[in-house]
Amino acid sequence: MGQPRPVRSEDQTATVLSMPDEESLPVLDEAGVRDQLLHFARDLNRIYHKERARAEELEHTLHELEESYFATVKTLAFVVEARDAHTRSHLSRAHDYAVALAQRVQPELADDRVFRYGFLLHDIGKVGIPDHILRKPSPLTREEWEVMQTHPILGGQMLAPIRFLQRAIPIVECHHERWDGKGYPRGLKSDEVPLAARIFSVVDTFDAMTSDRPYRRALSVDEAVHEILAAGGTQLDPAIADAFAALCAERSGAWPIAQGNTDVD
Repeated sequence: MGQPRPVRSEDQTATVLSMPDEESLPVLDEAGVRDQLLHFARDLNRIYHKERARAEELEHTLHELEESYFATVKTLAFVVEARDAHTRSHLSRAHDYAVALAQRVQPELADDRVFRYGFLLHDIGKVGIPDHILRKPSPLTREEWEVMQTHPILGGQMLAPIRFLQRAIPIVECHHERWDGKGYPRGLKSDEVPLAARIFSVVDTFDAMTSDRPYRRALSVDEAVHEILAAGGTQLDPAIADAFAALCAERSGAWPIAQGNTDVD
Protein backbone atom coordinates (compact mmCIF):
# COMPACT_ATOMS: atom_id res chain seq x y z
CA MET A 1 0.00 0.00 0.00
CA GLY A 2 1.51 3.34 -1.04
CA GLN A 3 2.24 6.44 1.19
CA PRO A 4 -0.62 9.02 1.37
CA ARG A 5 0.01 12.13 -0.66
CA PRO A 6 -0.31 15.55 1.10
CA VAL A 7 -3.40 17.43 0.15
CA ARG A 8 -2.91 21.10 -0.82
CA SER A 9 -5.88 23.35 -0.62
CA GLU A 10 -6.55 25.47 -3.63
CA ASP A 11 -6.07 28.77 -1.75
CA GLN A 12 -2.60 27.86 -0.42
CA THR A 13 0.32 29.22 -2.37
CA ALA A 14 4.03 28.69 -1.93
CA THR A 15 6.19 31.74 -1.18
CA VAL A 16 9.67 31.71 -2.58
CA LEU A 17 12.30 34.13 -1.21
CA SER A 18 15.00 35.06 -3.57
CA MET A 19 18.29 36.83 -2.67
CA PRO A 20 19.05 39.99 -4.65
CA ASP A 21 21.92 39.95 -7.05
CA GLU A 22 25.06 41.81 -5.94
CA GLU A 23 24.71 44.01 -8.98
CA SER A 24 21.32 45.24 -7.73
CA LEU A 25 22.65 46.41 -4.27
CA PRO A 26 23.13 50.19 -3.88
CA VAL A 27 26.68 51.41 -4.07
CA LEU A 28 27.98 52.66 -0.67
CA ASP A 29 29.30 56.21 -0.85
CA GLU A 30 32.31 55.69 1.42
CA ALA A 31 33.58 59.24 1.02
CA GLY A 32 30.18 60.67 1.90
CA VAL A 33 29.82 58.46 4.95
CA ARG A 34 33.31 59.40 6.08
CA ASP A 35 32.50 63.11 5.73
CA GLN A 36 29.30 62.67 7.71
CA LEU A 37 31.17 60.88 10.49
CA LEU A 38 33.81 63.61 10.57
CA HIS A 39 31.12 66.30 10.80
CA PHE A 40 29.45 64.32 13.60
CA ALA A 41 32.74 63.97 15.46
CA ARG A 42 33.42 67.70 15.11
CA ASP A 43 29.95 68.50 16.43
CA LEU A 44 30.48 66.20 19.42
CA ASN A 45 33.87 67.76 20.11
CA ARG A 46 32.40 71.25 19.92
CA ILE A 47 29.55 70.30 22.27
CA TYR A 48 32.00 68.65 24.68
CA HIS A 49 34.26 71.70 24.89
CA LYS A 50 31.27 74.01 25.25
CA GLU A 51 29.85 71.96 28.12
CA ARG A 52 33.27 71.61 29.71
CA ALA A 53 33.70 75.40 29.60
CA ARG A 54 30.28 75.79 31.20
CA ALA A 55 31.19 73.27 33.91
CA GLU A 56 34.47 75.05 34.63
CA GLU A 57 32.64 78.37 34.82
CA LEU A 58 30.09 76.90 37.22
CA GLU A 59 32.87 75.33 39.30
CA HIS A 60 34.66 78.68 39.44
CA THR A 61 31.45 80.43 40.47
CA LEU A 62 30.81 77.80 43.16
CA HIS A 63 34.35 78.20 44.46
CA GLU A 64 33.93 81.97 44.65
CA LEU A 65 30.62 81.51 46.46
CA GLU A 66 32.22 79.13 48.96
CA GLU A 67 35.07 81.56 49.54
CA SER A 68 32.55 84.34 50.08
CA TYR A 69 30.64 82.23 52.61
CA PHE A 70 33.83 81.32 54.44
CA ALA A 71 35.11 84.91 54.46
CA THR A 72 31.83 86.03 56.02
CA VAL A 73 31.87 83.33 58.70
CA LYS A 74 35.57 83.88 59.36
CA THR A 75 34.92 87.60 59.83
CA LEU A 76 32.19 86.77 62.34
CA ALA A 77 34.62 84.50 64.19
CA PHE A 78 37.13 87.31 64.52
CA VAL A 79 34.37 89.65 65.62
CA VAL A 80 33.75 87.22 68.49
CA GLU A 81 37.44 87.19 69.33
CA ALA A 82 37.54 90.97 69.28
CA ARG A 83 34.64 91.07 71.76
CA ASP A 84 36.60 88.93 74.22
CA ALA A 85 39.89 90.62 75.06
CA HIS A 86 40.99 87.56 77.06
CA THR A 87 41.16 85.34 73.97
CA ARG A 88 42.92 87.69 71.53
CA SER A 89 44.72 85.68 68.79
CA HIS A 90 43.35 82.45 70.28
CA LEU A 91 41.67 81.42 67.01
CA SER A 92 44.79 81.57 64.90
CA ARG A 93 47.07 79.98 67.52
CA ALA A 94 44.65 77.14 68.22
CA HIS A 95 44.27 76.54 64.49
CA ASP A 96 48.05 76.20 64.07
CA TYR A 97 48.42 73.88 67.07
CA ALA A 98 45.53 71.73 65.81
CA VAL A 99 46.96 71.39 62.31
CA ALA A 100 50.36 70.37 63.74
CA LEU A 101 48.78 67.78 66.05
CA ALA A 102 46.49 66.44 63.32
CA GLN A 103 49.52 65.92 61.07
CA ARG A 104 50.92 63.61 63.75
CA VAL A 105 47.69 61.82 64.73
CA GLN A 106 45.87 61.55 61.37
CA PRO A 107 47.54 63.43 58.50
CA GLU A 108 44.48 63.37 56.23
CA LEU A 109 42.68 65.61 58.71
CA ALA A 110 45.46 68.19 58.54
CA ASP A 111 45.34 68.06 54.74
CA ASP A 112 41.56 68.51 54.62
CA ARG A 113 40.74 72.17 54.18
CA VAL A 114 37.28 71.77 55.68
CA PHE A 115 38.62 70.39 58.96
CA ARG A 116 41.06 73.29 59.10
CA TYR A 117 38.09 75.62 58.70
CA GLY A 118 36.53 73.85 61.67
CA PHE A 119 39.63 74.47 63.79
CA LEU A 120 39.48 78.17 62.96
CA LEU A 121 35.71 78.52 63.41
CA HIS A 122 35.32 76.45 66.59
CA ASP A 123 33.97 79.34 68.68
CA ILE A 124 31.79 80.95 66.01
CA GLY A 125 28.72 80.25 68.17
CA LYS A 126 29.87 82.86 70.68
CA VAL A 127 28.41 85.41 68.29
CA GLY A 128 25.12 84.53 69.96
CA ILE A 129 26.36 84.95 73.55
CA PRO A 130 25.49 88.30 75.19
CA ASP A 131 28.39 90.64 75.95
CA HIS A 132 27.63 90.81 79.67
CA ILE A 133 28.34 87.05 79.82
CA LEU A 134 31.08 86.76 77.22
CA ARG A 135 33.13 89.66 78.63
CA LYS A 136 32.40 89.19 82.31
CA PRO A 137 35.72 89.37 84.22
CA SER A 138 34.45 87.48 87.26
CA PRO A 139 33.24 83.85 87.41
CA LEU A 140 29.92 83.17 85.70
CA THR A 141 26.82 82.32 87.66
CA ARG A 142 25.15 78.96 87.07
CA GLU A 143 22.55 80.57 84.81
CA GLU A 144 25.21 82.47 82.86
CA TRP A 145 27.27 79.31 82.47
CA GLU A 146 24.26 77.49 81.04
CA VAL A 147 23.95 80.24 78.42
CA MET A 148 27.68 80.03 77.63
CA GLN A 149 27.40 76.27 77.15
CA THR A 150 25.00 76.80 74.25
CA HIS A 151 27.67 78.28 71.98
CA PRO A 152 28.76 74.96 70.38
CA ILE A 153 25.18 74.23 69.27
CA LEU A 154 24.71 77.83 68.10
CA GLY A 155 27.91 77.49 66.06
CA GLY A 156 26.69 74.29 64.43
CA GLN A 157 23.41 75.97 63.54
CA MET A 158 25.27 78.88 61.96
CA LEU A 159 27.35 76.59 59.75
CA ALA A 160 24.53 74.17 58.87
CA PRO A 161 23.29 76.12 55.80
CA ILE A 162 26.80 76.22 54.32
CA ARG A 163 27.04 72.93 52.45
CA PHE A 164 30.81 72.77 52.01
CA LEU A 165 31.40 73.27 55.75
CA GLN A 166 29.32 70.30 56.89
CA ARG A 167 32.36 68.22 57.92
CA ALA A 168 33.57 71.10 60.09
CA ILE A 169 30.41 71.11 62.21
CA PRO A 170 31.45 68.21 64.55
CA ILE A 171 34.52 70.23 65.60
CA VAL A 172 32.39 73.26 66.35
CA GLU A 173 29.73 71.28 68.21
CA CYS A 174 31.97 68.82 70.09
CA HIS A 175 35.19 70.60 71.08
CA HIS A 176 33.94 70.94 74.68
CA GLU A 177 33.01 67.26 75.02
CA ARG A 178 35.20 65.21 77.36
CA TRP A 179 36.74 61.75 77.18
CA ASP A 180 34.91 60.74 80.39
CA GLY A 181 31.52 61.92 79.11
CA LYS A 182 31.24 64.90 81.48
CA GLY A 183 31.55 67.58 78.80
CA TYR A 184 28.93 69.58 76.95
CA PRO A 185 26.63 70.04 75.08
CA ARG A 186 25.70 66.34 74.62
CA GLY A 187 27.83 64.48 77.15
CA LEU A 188 29.52 62.31 74.51
CA LYS A 189 32.11 59.83 75.78
CA SER A 190 35.48 58.49 74.50
CA ASP A 191 35.25 57.49 70.82
CA GLU A 192 31.76 58.96 70.54
CA VAL A 193 33.53 62.31 70.34
CA PRO A 194 34.72 62.85 66.73
CA LEU A 195 38.49 62.53 66.33
CA ALA A 196 38.94 66.07 65.00
CA ALA A 197 37.11 67.43 68.06
CA ARG A 198 39.29 65.32 70.40
CA ILE A 199 42.38 66.72 68.71
CA PHE A 200 41.09 70.23 69.05
CA SER A 201 40.16 69.79 72.72
CA VAL A 202 43.82 69.14 73.53
CA VAL A 203 45.18 72.20 71.73
CA ASP A 204 42.34 74.41 72.97
CA THR A 205 43.26 73.43 76.53
CA PHE A 206 46.96 74.03 75.85
CA ASP A 207 46.38 77.50 74.40
CA ALA A 208 44.13 78.48 77.30
CA MET A 209 46.76 77.41 79.84
CA THR A 210 49.67 79.11 78.04
CA SER A 211 47.81 82.44 77.69
CA ASP A 212 47.53 85.12 80.35
CA ARG A 213 44.16 85.57 82.04
CA PRO A 214 43.03 88.28 84.47
CA TYR A 215 42.80 85.68 87.23
CA ARG A 216 46.11 83.87 86.61
CA ARG A 217 49.40 84.05 84.75
CA ALA A 218 50.14 81.91 81.71
CA LEU A 219 51.67 78.52 82.42
CA SER A 220 54.96 77.51 80.84
CA VAL A 221 54.89 74.87 78.11
CA ASP A 222 56.26 72.25 80.52
CA GLU A 223 53.60 73.08 83.11
CA ALA A 224 50.84 72.98 80.51
CA VAL A 225 52.05 69.65 79.10
CA HIS A 226 52.11 68.20 82.61
CA GLU A 227 48.47 69.26 83.09
CA ILE A 228 47.46 67.87 79.71
CA LEU A 229 49.01 64.48 80.47
CA ALA A 230 47.25 64.48 83.84
CA ALA A 231 43.93 65.18 82.06
CA GLY A 232 44.41 62.21 79.72
CA GLY A 233 41.70 59.64 80.39
CA THR A 234 39.35 62.15 82.05
CA GLN A 235 39.02 65.40 80.14
CA LEU A 236 41.18 64.45 77.16
CA ASP A 237 41.82 61.45 74.92
CA PRO A 238 44.94 59.93 76.56
CA ALA A 239 46.53 58.83 73.28
CA ILE A 240 46.16 62.28 71.77
CA ALA A 241 47.44 63.90 74.97
CA ASP A 242 50.56 61.71 74.72
CA ALA A 243 51.02 62.61 71.06
CA PHE A 244 50.77 66.31 71.87
CA ALA A 245 53.30 66.01 74.68
CA ALA A 246 55.76 64.43 72.24
CA LEU A 247 55.05 67.17 69.71
CA CYS A 248 55.71 69.88 72.30
CA ALA A 249 59.04 68.25 73.14
CA GLU A 250 60.01 68.36 69.47
CA ARG A 251 58.99 72.02 69.21
CA SER A 252 60.72 73.11 72.38
CA GLY A 253 61.46 76.84 72.17
CA ALA A 254 59.06 77.41 69.26
CA TRP A 255 55.86 77.11 71.31
CA PRO A 256 53.79 78.79 72.62
CA ILE A 257 52.98 80.72 69.46
CA ALA A 258 52.68 84.48 69.84
CA GLN A 259 50.63 85.01 66.70
CA GLY A 260 49.13 82.22 64.61
CA ASN A 261 48.28 81.94 60.93
CA THR A 262 44.68 82.40 59.79
CA ASP A 263 45.14 81.33 56.18
CA VAL A 264 43.50 78.02 55.25
CA ASP A 265 44.94 76.93 51.90
